[in-house]
Amino acid sequence: MTLAGAELDAAGLLVDFKLLKQVLRPAIERIDHQMLNELEPFTVLNPSAENLAKYFYDETNRHLADVTAGRVRVKDCTIWETDTTTATYYE
Repeated sequence: MTLAGAELDAAGLLVDFKLLKQVLRPAIERIDHQMLNELEPFTVLNPSAENLAKYFYDETNRHLADVTAGRVRVKDCTIWETDTTTATYYE
């Protein structure tokens, strides 16, 4: 995942990794060790790497907007299927 923003915080960081972990935690915990086909939005979407990349992109952007007052956004999100195969989502 790549983040972007126009300005750094008072400590000179775009976002502290500790805060980023907190932002990512709900999206990860929601699908970790679950049957993806039984969870929205994957009840209607194929849980492909491409759709998972979009899921993490959207969820992380939503949470980042809340905790950074819109200062930080997700630039792109890459999901690794194998050591050599990826899917990247960006807008």
